[in-house]
Amino acid sequence: MESKIANKIIMLEDLVDRLSDSLVTQIVYKEDLDTIYKHRPFSCPHCHSKEIIGVEVMGGIEGVLLWECDKCNDVFLKFDKDITEEGLQQAKTYWTNPNDWGYCPKSQYN
Repeated sequence: MESKIANKIIMLEDLVDRLSDSLVTQIVYKEDLDTIYKHRPFSCPHCHSKEIIGVEVMGGIEGVLLWECDKCNDVFLKFDKDITEEGLQQAKTYWTNPNDWGYCPKSQYN
């Protein structure tokens, strides 16, 4: 299967259970906190799927903040855990109203 190159943009609240304590440790397995993938990994180190997507967190740093396996949903660091935590903390105060996004028919989804 050919690897798809894709990113997804999500709200922080869709990524973590609670907005207190360390956010990065709620998302990334403890054993993966010291491994950094500056570029999209070729495959998931856990399930070996090539379906790796970039995760952009609305209100966080500009661009991809994390990598996620689209098969097993494991999440990996693009930056060290301190920089990632800062980006996640920035997103805590971000708010958006989905009703303001407008309507796009499913036939126009890419």
